[in-house]
Amino acid sequence: MTLSYTFKWRWHLLLLLCITLALTNLKADDDKITTLDVTQDTVSAISSCLHYKVTGVCFWLQCDGPICSVNQTLKVDHYLPDAEVSVYRKDTSNPWDYANTVIDSAAQRIGQTQTQSLLNFKMGYGSENAGSIQSQDSHFKEVDIIGNPAISLFTQYAELLLPSQATPFLPYYLSMADAYMWRSPLTETVLYPSSIVPGVHMVGSLINNWGSIYPRTGFLNQPADAKAAAVLAQRAADIATKDYQPHVYTKLNSDSCGDHCQVAAATENSTETQWQMIYPNNEHQCIAFGENDLMQLHPWNSEAAQKGHGNYAWILWRHYHGCIHGQGQYIGSTDL
Repeated sequence: MTLSYTFKWRWHLLLLLCITLALTNLKADDDKITTLDVTQDTVSAISSCLHYKVTGVCFWLQCDGPICSVNQTLKVDHYLPDAEVSVYRKDTSNPWDYANTVIDSAAQRIGQTQTQSLLNFKMGYGSENAGSIQSQDSHFKEVDIIGNPAISLFTQYAELLLPSQATPFLPYYLSMADAYMWRSPLTETVLYPSSIVPGVHMVGSLINNWGSIYPRTGFLNQPADAKAAAVLAQRAADIATKDYQPHVYTKLNSDSCGDHCQVAAATENSTETQWQMIYPNNEHQCIAFGENDLMQLHPWNSEAAQKGHGNYAWILWRHYHGCIHGQGQYIGSTDL
């Protein structure tokens, strides 16, 4: 049974790769990516980022009156590209044209209402409005986390893949709609005092420190712009994949995976959280943020900082493992 499923998976993977070749390579313009680009770039990374493995067999008891039978499904381990994550300098510079035109204008109005009512000032965008991004140590950026439109392609293979916990095009975190908390570290400093201890919850390491996860605001001191954007993306993902956070967000999880399936939260320095840059560099592989670049001539992705004018887009791939859902009552599994 496992061999037949593995063959079927390889056949479907070939079909998905063919879809990639059929998609156009035209961009909306040099400073934007389209929904088609997001989908195409996601599919192009399947061979590098999916990491598909069959790890066992799952058993389901199905009864029709007094007659019962045991059904079997695959136990699998893989990643899914749950979300598109944009990190950008101000309200009009989101590189994904869909989010920029459809989502962000509403989020910006919500944020303006928050800051005006709570702080009595107009929402601003820190030091990212002017100057060379490479000459700044202090950065402020907005972050959007939106369900990846490419997820709809993966849901067609329910016999082989665990169900994504994301819904295409659904906003999960919009920092402009969370304007007060994204601009004020006070609440998180009070709620998570142990999390801001030096060396705890940072991207990278003590000698290769990209930046701390807490407090989860849009401000960061980091001379390398791309690293600053990566840390802010990780902060937003940390918020969106956890319960009961003091932010305005929708959790990037549903109940469709089931008790027999697990999906990883977005944790810093963890291989269970992978990032694929799609803007300004169109990359076809995934990494965990925090790479040691101390021996390199230039900081990590420094050319991308100039190329994208301080704006970025990544695909967030998360680790899933467990049982493909079968008919009947789940009764257990065995590992290969």
